[in-house]
Amino acid sequence: MEKHAIFILVIIMGLIQSVQGSSDGGALQGEFEKSGPVLLAGNSTGIFRECNEAEPLQTIYLAGVEGNSISVYDGAGREYFQAQGAPIIEFRAGGALGRHTVKVYDRRNRILNELSFHLDARTKVDDHGYYSGMFDMFEKGMRVFGNNGVGSTKFRGNTYHHFVYWLLDHFHTMKGMQYFEGIGHETVDLFRQAQRENGMVMSNVRRLINPSYWETAYGPEFTDRYEGDLVFIRQPVENHCEYIYVLIMYLGWKATGDDLYLERNIASADRALDYSVTDPLRWSAKYHLLKRAFTIDSWDFQVKDEYTPDLGTGTDMKIHPEKTRFGIFYGDNTGYALACDRMVELYQHLGDGQMAEKYRKRAAEIRNNLNNLSWNGRFFTHFIDEDESIERKLGVDIYTQISHSNMYSLNRNLAPEQNLSIIRTYQDLKENLPPGSPGEWYAIYPPFQNGFGSHNEIWQYMNGGIAGHAAGELARGAFGNGFEAYGTDILERLYELGKENRYMVAFAYTGAYPDPPVPVFKTLDLSGVANMDISAPGGPEAVAWMVEHEGNDMRNIPVGRQVFAGIDFNITDPSDNGGKAVIAVSATEEFPDKVTVPVNALAGSVYLLHASNRVGGENVCGSIVFHYSDGEYETHYIIRDKHLSSWWFPSLRSQRGGIAWRGENQESLDVGVSWTAIDNPRPEKDITSITIQSAKDKSIYAVLAMTLSDQAHYVKPPLVSYGGPNNWAAGTAMAGLVEGLCGISDKSTRFDNPVIAPRWTYSKSDSVSVTVRYAASEGYVAYQYHHDPENKIISLVLTGSGNDPQMHVLLPDAIPSAKEVMAGGKSVAFEMVRVGSSVYTDFSLESLQPQEITIRY
Repeated sequence: MEKHAIFILVIIMGLIQSVQGSSDGGALQGEFEKSGPVLLAGNSTGIFRECNEAEPLQTIYLAGVEGNSISVYDGAGREYFQAQGAPIIEFRAGGALGRHTVKVYDRRNRILNELSFHLDARTKVDDHGYYSGMFDMFEKGMRVFGNNGVGSTKFRGNTYHHFVYWLLDHFHTMKGMQYFEGIGHETVDLFRQAQRENGMVMSNVRRLINPSYWETAYGPEFTDRYEGDLVFIRQPVENHCEYIYVLIMYLGWKATGDDLYLERNIASADRALDYSVTDPLRWSAKYHLLKRAFTIDSWDFQVKDEYTPDLGTGTDMKIHPEKTRFGIFYGDNTGYALACDRMVELYQHLGDGQMAEKYRKRAAEIRNNLNNLSWNGRFFTHFIDEDESIERKLGVDIYTQISHSNMYSLNRNLAPEQNLSIIRTYQDLKENLPPGSPGEWYAIYPPFQNGFGSHNEIWQYMNGGIAGHAAGELARGAFGNGFEAYGTDILERLYELGKENRYMVAFAYTGAYPDPPVPVFKTLDLSGVANMDISAPGGPEAVAWMVEHEGNDMRNIPVGRQVFAGIDFNITDPSDNGGKAVIAVSATEEFPDKVTVPVNALAGSVYLLHASNRVGGENVCGSIVFHYSDGEYETHYIIRDKHLSSWWFPSLRSQRGGIAWRGENQESLDVGVSWTAIDNPRPEKDITSITIQSAKDKSIYAVLAMTLSDQAHYVKPPLVSYGGPNNWAAGTAMAGLVEGLCGISDKSTRFDNPVIAPRWTYSKSDSVSVTVRYAASEGYVAYQYHHDPENKIISLVLTGSGNDPQMHVLLPDAIPSAKEVMAGGKSVAFEMVRVGSSVYTDFSLESLQPQEITIRY
C-alpha cells in the first residue's frame, strides 16, 4: 500500500472509531451508527464525508472492509474496479452515470455487504486559474437569455424550449449550450409544425401584441399567425434557415442518441433541403448554387444601391423573383453542403443507403460548383452577382473583401488546403490590423463605405465590426488544422476582451479607431442679436443675467475668443455692445420667445455655449431650428442633463456635452455654463439661419456663443458594438474551448465512441481537469491532464460513459515522436500523426473505465 494511502487509513480509521463518542466527528462529517464498511470522500479542506454522490474521477475510499474482495459497478452495471479486501481501498469513480454499486465478497464469492453512491457529471474546465475563469465567462455569457439561458414558446398545448427564438441564433448558441442544457433539440419539433408544404422553414417565432407590421411588410408568403398572437416569420432574404434547421436536428440527435426523434424529423429535413435547391427564390439555375440578394454575409438586410428595387415596407429584407438582383453568397453553400454531409450520416444510421447517396452526391456538386465560382485561392469571395454586368459602387473592392463565414466554413468539411489558406489569411490580417482594432475576426473587411448606412456605421456590427460570434469558430478551426497555438491565442484574446466588458463575450466589437478628422471651426457673431448681459444688473441696452439681482451673475466668464473643451467659441464683449452679450429667449415678457441667427454656410455640426435658469417637468429648455436654403427646416430640442446643466453648481458629462467653464460669483462658489454638440441633420445643405426658441414655460434659455464645424461631432465608439445576441458569441467560444482546446468530440452519439484530443501544450496551464457532458443524455467524457516538460511526460487520467475512445494527444512543439505510451500499466501501440506542422500521438483504448495514461517523449 502506498504511503499516502497508509496515512489516509490511519486518519480515517481513527475518525471512524472516535465518531461515536464525538459531538462533531472531528474532520469526519456524517453519521456512522451502522457497523461495517463505509464509503468516504474528501474535499480540498481535508473534510471527509460519507459518500452518497460523486463526480467522475473523484477519489473514493472504502473503509472498514472485512471481506475477501470488492468490485465496483457503474450505472450500466459494468464492473470497472476490483481489489482484494483491505482495511481501506481507494478507487476513482467513473464509467456510466447513475447508481454505482460497491459489493464486498467473502472467500466463497458471496456478497457480504453492498453499498452505493450516485455518479453525476457536469461540464467543467478547471485549472484553478486562467482557464477556469475563461470557462466561467463563456458559460455566463451563454445564460443571458430567458431563464438562466433558456426561453420557451407554448404552442398547441406543448411548451418548447430554445436558447434564442431565432433559428440561426439558437443553433450557434446551442454549439456551446448543448453541454449545459438539454433542450436544444426541441426547437426542431416546434419549427417543424410551422414548416410550409414546399419545405420552407421559418426564421423566428415570437408572441407579438401587434404582429401587423410583419404581416404588412412580408405578407402571407412569409408570415404565419397561430393562436392569436404567435407569429412564425421568415426573413425573406435569408437563405440559410433550411440548412440550419437540419444542423440543429443533427446536434439534437448526437446529444440524445434518440432514433425516434430522428425518425420523427428526418422527412421534414429532407423537404427543407429540397426546397433550397428547387424554389426559384433560393436556387440559382445559372450557377447551380444557393442564391440570395446582396447582404453582408448571412445577414438579413440587403444593400441600398441602384440595383435594389423598392418593394415597399421592409424593402431591406424583401426579395422579388423578377426585380431582385440575386447572386451567390458562399456561406449559404458551405453550410448547405455540411447539412448534406450530416444527412448522409443520418440516413446511413437509419439504413437508407439510397437517400444517403442522394446527399453525398449533392454535397459534392455544391462544393465543386462553389469552388469553381467563389474560391479565390485564399478564401471565398463574399458575393458574386448572377448578372455579370452589375458594377456595385460601394466604396470598396468587393472581390477582395473577406467576410466572417470563412471562419464558420473552417468547420464545414472544406478541403484541408482551403482551411490552411483561410487560417493563414486571418493570421496575416492579425499582423496588419487597422488602428485600434481588437482582433482580426471581422464581420467583413474592409468595410463598405456606403450602401449600408441605415443599418451599419463603418467599423460597427456587420460592416467592419469585429465578429465576436465568429472568433470561437476560427479558434475551433485552427485547433483542428494544426494551428493549436493560434487557436489558444484566439480564445485567450477573446477572454481578455470579455474582462473589459462586464466579464462578458460580446457579439460584436468596434472594428477600428481611425484618427478622427480635425474639425474646422467657424464662430458665429451673435452681437447683432444678443439681448442679455453676463452681469447683473445689466448694461444700458440689455437685460440682467437671468433677470437676477446684483452679483448673482456670470461676470467672471472670459469674453472674446476662447477655447473650451477643445472648441473655439466667441463670446461677445458686453462692454463693446451696450451690455448685450447673450441671446436669451423665454415665454416671459422680458425676452422674445425666439431669436434668429444668420448663418449662410455649410456645417456638419453646431456647438452651443449655453445655460438655463430652470426647466419644466419635461426637462425641455428650448430648441434650435436649422433653416436651409431650399426652404426646409429641422428642429432639435435642448434637454436638461443631456445638453446642458443648471448654471448654479453645474454638473454634466456626456459624449456630446459637458461643463465648458466654471467659476464663482458674489453668491456662489460654483457657477458655470455648458457646451453641447448638435449634429446637422442635413449637412449637404446650406444653412441660411438657426433659430433659438424658448420652451413654453417661464424658464430662460440663454446662448452665449455658437460655433459651426465642418464635421459631425466625433464620439469615440465604445469597445462593444451593437446587434446580435451575446449568447451566440459565448456559445461558439465555448465550443472552441470544449471541442478545440479540451479536444472532446464524438464519433457516434452520447459520447459512446469519443475522440479525446487534449491540446493544452501551448496553453498557460500544465494541469487541468475537464468534464464534458451532453446535457440531454448521460453521455460524458472526463480527464485530468498533466504535462511535465522537465521529465518529458504527458499524463492523463480519464473516464467516460462510452467505449473505444480514440486518443489524439498533441505533443510539444519540435517533438517528432513519442517514445512510449502506457495505459493502466501496460504498453499500448501508437502511431504518430501530423496535422499541419503539429505532431499527435494516436492510439486506441478498449474502454473508458477510469485509467491512467502516460506518454513519454
